[in-house]
Amino acid sequence: MSLQVQIQKGLRNIDFLTSSIYERNDLTDMIKTGERFIVRQGDLIVTNYHLNNYRKRGLREALVFSGGGVHIFGMSHVILAERDQTLLVHPEHGVIVIPRPMNRLHFYNINDAVD
Repeated sequence: MSLQVQIQKGLRNIDFLTSSIYERNDLTDMIKTGERFIVRQGDLIVTNYHLNNYRKRGLREALVFSGGGVHIFGMSHVILAERDQTLLVHPEHGVIVIPRPMNRLHFYNINDAVD
């Protein structure tokens, strides 16, 4: 990301809903088959396995609302479920591509977190 984009982002001068200036993190080549992973995007935490004792770790299961093929968490995270991958989209945190279908993922968030 260029310095100009970083400054604009820091000053909140980018309209992320109409801009193509998103930080994009494609994890397709980073996540290997069978390996456990945890991805964090702001206060949303995504894993490919169930976290034991997640409440003791200060987490709770994320409440994801679904409608019309689009999933929403916290009124700011958009989760797009495709056949072989899941995309997390957030106006400040950008886009994360997870190479797993949504139905194989677990969603958590940090207790009392406000994004």
